[in-house]
Amino acid sequence: MKKFRSLGLIPKFFILTGIILFASQGLGSQEKKSKDDFQNLDQALKIINFLEQVAAQKQQSGRFQGKTAQFLEQEVSAFFTYLFSEQVSTFRAIELKFFPGNKVEGRVLLDLSAQALPAYFKPELNLYFAARIEISGRKVRLNYSSLYLETQRIQPEIIDSLISLVAKSQGLESRSLESWYELPEGVENLETGQGRLIVHY
Repeated sequence: MKKFRSLGLIPKFFILTGIILFASQGLGSQEKKSKDDFQNLDQALKIINFLEQVAAQKQQSGRFQGKTAQFLEQEVSAFFTYLFSEQVSTFRAIELKFFPGNKVEGRVLLDLSAQALPAYFKPELNLYFAARIEISGRKVRLNYSSLYLETQRIQPEIIDSLISLVAKSQGLESRSLESWYELPEGVENLETGQGRLIVHY
């Protein structure tokens, strides 16, 4: 399969990378899953191929096409599961739910079973969140209204501190949950409907 040119942009665009990375860094190594092991590759490829096409069209014409495309929750979830599982060893899955008004809810599953952790740590942890997608120009961010690690509510400030520590340890630019990111090339805007993500391109 051809390499996805926008691979580095997409995780940043949804901001969840920071949350996942803080939970996975410094916990030891784990064998990465191969592309062949990913069960929902067809659903992920639907979005990957779409983004490749709109990016190429934008580069050729220099303008947006004035069209929209809709993707189901399962397709978007498969897309991010594929991208994150390639980058973070402890990441297993993400399930997204979309609602009108740019509202999104999600569950991130982390697998810590192969890590050298104290016995009181569960082998699998769930991170739950609720947020609103905010768009300004061609920049996007998630405005989180709630974050839970299992049943424990987490304050955004704690997440920001952890992201900052991880970024410094990796020599990366420090970001926060409130940081803005560029939309993928060729994508002009985003909105959500019941059970779907609407992409303007």
